[in-house]
Amino acid sequence: MELTQDFDAIIIGGGICGAGIARDLALRGLKVILFEKKDLAEGTTGRCHGLLHSGARYVSTDPQTAKECAKENEILRKIATHIIDSCGGYYIALTDEEANYGEQFIEYCTTAEIKIEEIKPEEFLHLEPNCNPQVKRVFRVNDAYIDPFLLTYYNALDAKQHGAIIKTYTSVEHLILTEKEIVGVRIHDTISDEFMNIYGKIIINATGPWSALLESDLKLKNTLQIVPTKGTLLVYKKRLVSSVINRLRKPGNGDIIVPSHQSVILGTNAIPVNERELDRLKTTYEEIDELEHLGEELLPILKSARLIRYYTGARPLIKSNLFTENSHQGKNSIHDSSLHNSSRQFKIVDYSDEGFSGFVTVFGGKLTIYRLLAEKVSDYVCHQLGIIEKCSTDTTPLPGADLAYTKEEIQEMFNINEQRATDMSFKWGSFVEEMGNLCITCLDSAKIDPNIEINERNKNRIICECEKVTENELKWVREHLFVQKIDDYRRRTRQGMGVCQGQFCLFKVADMELQWSNKTHIQIMEELKEALEERWKTEDLVDQLQKRQIKLAKYMYILGGNLL
Repeated sequence: MELTQDFDAIIIGGGICGAGIARDLALRGLKVILFEKKDLAEGTTGRCHGLLHSGARYVSTDPQTAKECAKENEILRKIATHIIDSCGGYYIALTDEEANYGEQFIEYCTTAEIKIEEIKPEEFLHLEPNCNPQVKRVFRVNDAYIDPFLLTYYNALDAKQHGAIIKTYTSVEHLILTEKEIVGVRIHDTISDEFMNIYGKIIINATGPWSALLESDLKLKNTLQIVPTKGTLLVYKKRLVSSVINRLRKPGNGDIIVPSHQSVILGTNAIPVNERELDRLKTTYEEIDELEHLGEELLPILKSARLIRYYTGARPLIKSNLFTENSHQGKNSIHDSSLHNSSRQFKIVDYSDEGFSGFVTVFGGKLTIYRLLAEKVSDYVCHQLGIIEKCSTDTTPLPGADLAYTKEEIQEMFNINEQRATDMSFKWGSFVEEMGNLCITCLDSAKIDPNIEINERNKNRIICECEKVTENELKWVREHLFVQKIDDYRRRTRQGMGVCQGQFCLFKVADMELQWSNKTHIQIMEELKEALEERWKTEDLVDQLQKRQIKLAKYMYILGGNLL
């Protein structure tokens, strides 16, 4: 691994915040390297709703964040249009108390400059017939769905295209100190099993809920006060609603349903956890049961809908402010007793008061305002390094956002149905053309070499039947979006995220990876097992139908494939 040069900035953490910072700094011309201990977006970022907030959720508890969400919502619709489903959203009241809260909601939204429109319940139920027919009041808002995985990968790709180095499956073991200056990091490439010291002018800790663990090397008097808070979400088969459905009240458990591709996501809750639990968060039956009952109040059809997946992530909520304020916000406290109503503002913390230089931590925030967070961190870094370069991420489109193909064009290019073409239109943008050219390359090769047999039907063959993911998509993301292991394909393409949860596609992906890489059969089998176990870990808490499906998959792979 050739990483001997010094860097302007070393970023630790490959979630959306780390990737966003890498992009912002790279666009400003800085020499940047990012380290992520697992895959990009595998932590907090990949375990959220994917909700592009209108800001309305926070108008009563955090008006500053509400305003920021509204502004960033509009910016992301311009720079990331190819991965946004502009489905819109609604806040609905089911009780008299919630209906009465509507007056405060209007006042809060007006103060925070959030666009809302009240519509008649009959009109809403015509648009969303599966929702609770007892709805008493409805407000339309500017919510949307944004793919959190692709948002992260496209930020990382743009950073790479502007000179940044992105290293996944590389953990930072500890900070390198010279007296009171942090000058670099000791890293471990977990794939090659190599260790190395990497040096930089400033190190940025963007590890979210894990932030306090990294600063332990400094032995500080005043440590970061973070409340790592887990939230569980449930994924149901089929797109049961067309828009985001929110409950008209202050934020609470089980009050958001988000349409995500061909499914819906219900969540969430808020439970404080210990930092030592962050890498092994578990969902409980009680959490699932509570969320299901709350979700059914909004969407009664959930009673008969099939739960295909659940997952749990952690938020880096701010507990208190014990450092000199370096954030763009004022001081703020968060209390364990009201986690849902806690501020979602972010903080930028340096360690000058503790006598350390060359190190900064950023935590808090939300997916919707990641770009703003990255801009403020990058402004701070440039100021520290004496660099005068302005942010351009608010006007520079992400890779792929320069051209949008219609679903009709995608249907013709890939010979797929309307549903799949629609789904692809919210993922690849102008990269659809490159994926289509992969077929043309194969056909041209067949004409040159008659020994190459190309089956016309297989040139766009579907690998994942549930999500209709093609071989071309998998091949393209492998070449461009930092794929290292078999399970990485899932986060980039949704392969294995459908009803069968990888049962009938993972072996095909493993076969392709064997052909496309220099990995040994043993390595492929280890990665396949890792990917399958990730899909099987929900077995304890899903219903009997899903349990039987998982058992069938285990028999297929363990007995038939000798995967022990």
